[in-house]
Amino acid sequence: MTAQVHHLRDNPARYYEVLGRVMSALRETGALGGASHLDWWPGNGGRTWEIEWQGGPFPAEVAVRLLGAPDPGVGDDQDDCAVRGLISPGRGENERAHLVVLDVPVNLRAIDPIGTSQVWATLTLAQG
Repeated sequence: MTAQVHHLRDNPARYYEVLGRVMSALRETGALGGASHLDWWPGNGGRTWEIEWQGGPFPAEVAVRLLGAPDPGVGDDQDDCAVRGLISPGRGENERAHLVVLDVPVNLRAIDPIGTSQVWATLTLAQG
């Protein structure tokens, strides 16, 4: 049995691979549509990744997209995910969602989120 990685400094390649996979999945799924000011940093003394944005969807909505589950009420058919099978849901709260990607915790947080349905309503009004 191999030991699990528990710290960024112990295996930086693995931690940066996780960040790359999550950022790629965020882009490919369009999970952060309507959000701005995306930021990320190592958290908990280098044991997690913290990803934060302003506006846009709630963290739980983003987690659903990253987990590959279809998001009801969204007008596209993007149900594919760059990290399918590699992430699992963790404990989540209203303002945060927690994922585990390749055994590395990833915390999602939104500042002043408006939710996916409001993002789509705003986009629809702007186009009409």
